[in-house]
Amino acid sequence: MIVSRHSPKDFTPLKVSWRITGIYAAVGLSWIFLSSLAVWMNVPEPPGMASLLEVAKGCAFVLVTALMLLVLLRRWEKELDRRGAALAESNRELTEVNTRLSGIMRGSHDLIAAWDRNRRLTAFNPRYQAVCWNFFERDVRIGMSIEELFVHVPDRYRLFAECWDRTLAGESFVQLQSLTTDGDTAWFETSYGSLPGPDGRPAGGFHIVRDVTDRVRTEEDRRSHAEKLAKAVETLTEANSELERFAYVASHDLQEPLRTVACFAQMIERDYAQVLDDRGRQYLDLVTGGAIRMHHLINDLLAYSRTTRNEGRIEPVSAESACHSALNNLREAIDSSGAEITVGPLPDVAADSVLLIQVFQNLIGNAVKYRKEGIAPRVRVAAERQDRQWVFSVSDNGIGFDPAEQDVFELFRRLHPYSSYAGTGVGLAICKRIVSRLGGHIWVESVPGEGSSFRFTLPLAEQLQPADTLP
Repeated sequence: MIVSRHSPKDFTPLKVSWRITGIYAAVGLSWIFLSSLAVWMNVPEPPGMASLLEVAKGCAFVLVTALMLLVLLRRWEKELDRRGAALAESNRELTEVNTRLSGIMRGSHDLIAAWDRNRRLTAFNPRYQAVCWNFFERDVRIGMSIEELFVHVPDRYRLFAECWDRTLAGESFVQLQSLTTDGDTAWFETSYGSLPGPDGRPAGGFHIVRDVTDRVRTEEDRRSHAEKLAKAVETLTEANSELERFAYVASHDLQEPLRTVACFAQMIERDYAQVLDDRGRQYLDLVTGGAIRMHHLINDLLAYSRTTRNEGRIEPVSAESACHSALNNLREAIDSSGAEITVGPLPDVAADSVLLIQVFQNLIGNAVKYRKEGIAPRVRVAAERQDRQWVFSVSDNGIGFDPAEQDVFELFRRLHPYSSYAGTGVGLAICKRIVSRLGGHIWVESVPGEGSSFRFTLPLAEQLQPADTLP
């Protein structure tokens, strides 16, 4: 881009005013002297006082007017010097601006071009020239019209002409345009703007073209990925819902044949116990025990399914009240084992009360169940605040285990045979599902033979939103 620049004249002092004043005074005095000399030549005797006074008046008039002219000329000379210095400074600044703009245009990866009202090219940068050659096979030059530039791509010409008419009307806007060559589509973001003339009306315009092909393709890939992900989530959600419904219905349907097995096992034991030998009674005990275990497994599976299907609300809940409710539900197991339960001060949290009771009941119940032989269980429930959440802990002095060996929160995961400790391996999976739905996470710290400490987090009660519901 070229910025207009005037070459400053050399305004060094030439004493023009002194020269003009001297010439004026010399001419005036010479005219007076020659006029007086003519008079003197016609008079045979020296001139009188009257003539001398006339000469003096003329000389005074010439000198006074010459002095006034000198003052005016000096002021004119100083003004010219000031304007000359300002013009030199302006030209210097224009030169610097021109240099900077030329550097920007040469180094820019964008396409920059300017046009006049006649749609003829007035400026462009090397990038614009290179792209025009690659796409239009035209070597651009100053003064080229848009008809010449877009002669091989009439559809591009019509689009550019429409945009240029809007620009010459004083409008500024941005357009996303595509260009396809040899089957490859490139995307360009074009900014149009007008260039005002001396009268303030648009005398031309410019456009800056940026290659956004990579950005557009990235956005298309991201949009496509988001659509695929949304469809996958929708499919998984439907599959999960179907699986939950299936588990719920299947669990109910399994209860009927299970009741039939248990009923007939009891009838066999009642009616034929006297005719069965030891092996027969052993087989009967195995059938009855299997039916009982299946009954417990189905009930736990139903509990897990209800945890997923629960549509409860999150609200301020007293964790201490929830813990005591769980202890009341476990009163028989606690009394029979002689367990000592210590509950520290527990805060209010944002949770569902029924689900929170279930978490405490499962964790405390496990602490009581997995106790050392001959040692009364000691369980401590506590809570401490960390940042914007509460960290709860349920610690015991039980048998412990190695957490690195397997994930105890996995559904149906058991560490011990059923003959040693009853259970189906669903309780901790339920705890994990509930804590996750309440916005926290759960983990365990344990050492074999030294007890376990289950910890889980819950949000503060003040973080509750007006209409929070379980996800």
